[in-house]
Order: sequence, then C-alpha cells, then structure tokens
Amino acid sequence: MSQPTSAAKDRHTLSETACDLVVIEHRLRDVRRWTPETARAHLDAALSSVATALDALHAEHTHRTTEQEQS
Repeated sequence: MSQPTSAAKDRHTLSETACDLVVIEHRLRDVRRWTPETARAHLDAALSSVATALDALHAEHTHRTTEQEQS
C-alpha cells in the first residue's frame, strides 16, 4: 500500500474513533442525568477517561499532520 493511501486511512480511522468517543461522551452525559448520586463518581471517571482519549487522539492527529507537512 502506498504511503498517501495509508496516511489517509490512518486519518480516517482517527476521525472515526474520535466520532465514536464523542458519541460515547454524549451518551454518558445523558445517562449521568438519571443516575443515582452514589454511582455518578463512576460515570465521572468514565467521562474523564473519554476526555483523555480524545486529547490523545487530537495529539496523534496533530503529530501525523505535522509529519506529513514536513515530508
């Protein structure tokens, strides 16, 4: 497989993963609204993990974009 095709596929995969995580984040926020207070800490931890994953994906996307611009 050629490099441009592989890079485009990687970007698409990153984009799909980011979209999936955003959907998960929205769903967790919806569920949190009707979750008993005693269980909210677990959902808050899950939301924090999703935010961390989105930050990591953004950093990876930025890194790959910078590499492509330099090549």
